[in-house]
Amino acid sequence: MADQKIKVIIPAGGIGFRFGSDQPKQFLPFRGKTLIETTLALFSDYEVWVPVPEAFESDFRRLLGDRVNLVLGGSTRFDSVRNAFEVMNADDDCWIVIHDAARPFFDPATLLPAVEAAQATGAAIYAAPATDTIKWATDGLVEKTLDRSHIYHAQTPQIFRASLLRDAYAVCQQSPTPTDESAMIEAFGIRVAIFPCSHSNRKITQPEDMSLLHAPIRIGHGYDVHRFEASRPLFLGGIEIPGGPGLLGHSDADVAIHALIDALLGAAGKGDIGHWFPDNDDQFKDIRSTQLLEKVWADLSSQGFRLMNADITIQAQIPKLAPYIEQMRLCLSAILAIDSQAINIKATTTEGLGFVGEKQGMASHAVALLSQEGRG
Repeated sequence: MADQKIKVIIPAGGIGFRFGSDQPKQFLPFRGKTLIETTLALFSDYEVWVPVPEAFESDFRRLLGDRVNLVLGGSTRFDSVRNAFEVMNADDDCWIVIHDAARPFFDPATLLPAVEAAQATGAAIYAAPATDTIKWATDGLVEKTLDRSHIYHAQTPQIFRASLLRDAYAVCQQSPTPTDESAMIEAFGIRVAIFPCSHSNRKITQPEDMSLLHAPIRIGHGYDVHRFEASRPLFLGGIEIPGGPGLLGHSDADVAIHALIDALLGAAGKGDIGHWFPDNDDQFKDIRSTQLLEKVWADLSSQGFRLMNADITIQAQIPKLAPYIEQMRLCLSAILAIDSQAINIKATTTEGLGFVGEKQGMASHAVALLSQEGRG
C-alpha cells in the first residue's frame, strides 16, 4: 500500500459557532502549536488541501504558509470538501482522505490499513462501536430501543476512491446536504466499509471539550550511575563517544538514557527501568539502550502519553562531552518523536569531588514532563 496515491482534505471552513468562539477553533493552542497545525502534522507524508472561511483566509495563510493547498470553503462542510476535491483534480485511482481539522487524536499509523479496507467497495470510514444504549425518540418520548451491536459512531478519516467520489458528486441531489461524504456515497448505492477505531479519536466540538486541549501534566525524575570499564565502548545519549572509556553494565550502560527512561516511567507511574529490563535477563545483555527507550516509549505513547520536554544532566569528569551534545539531542528526539529543542542535555563535572570527580564513573539526572490525552 505504500505506493498508493493518497490526497488529503482537511476542512477548516467553519467559524466555530457550536464552540462559542468568534474565530475558528482551529487557531486554539494545542501541543505547543495550534489545533490545525497539530492535525496537519498527522498527514505530513501526503499532499493536503485545506478549505478555509474567506473571512480568515489571510490568517490561515500567515499561519500555514505554503505547507498546504488553501481553498476557499463553502457555506457548509459538505460544500467545503467538494470545493477542495474539485480544485485538486485527482486522478480516478487516487484515494481521497477526508479528516476533521478538530480531530487531533487520530493515529496516522492506521491510515494505510484503512485505505486497504476501502479497496473492496471504494469507500471506508473510521467508526467506533456504540457503548451506550441507543434510544429512538420523537417529541421527547422514546419509541424504541435500538440494537447497539449494529450502531457505530462515525468519525474521520473517511476514505473514498476519487472516481467514486466524483460520480457521486455529479448526481447528488440530497436536501438538506449530507452531514458527511459517507452519507452521500451510501445514497449512491455503495456499501461503505467500517474501519473500527476507538472513541479516543474524538473531535473538539463543544466548549467543554476545551479540557481535551489541556491534558493533565505529569512530572518524573530519573537518576542513574555506572562505573567506568575501559574495555567497553562509551555509549551516551544514544550515540557512541569515541575514545571512551566505556561504562560497566548489563546493557550498554548508557547512563543518560537510563536516567531518561526512569524519568518517563516515573511520570507515567510505570515503575522503573530495573522492573522493565532486569539485569539478570540474558535478552538484555549488552543491548543498546536506544532499543530500551524505543520499547518504553512505544508503550507509553500507545496509552496517550506525550512528551512535552525532557532535561538531562550528565555528570562526567571525563571525557569532554560538549562536542556531542547536539548529536545526543537529535538521537533522542528522533526516538521520542519530538522536536530536538524539547530535549535539553547538559554536561557538568563535579569539580574533582566524589566518584565522578575521581574519574571512577558517570552519573546522570533526568526530568521529563508528560501529558496524557483523554485523562482527567
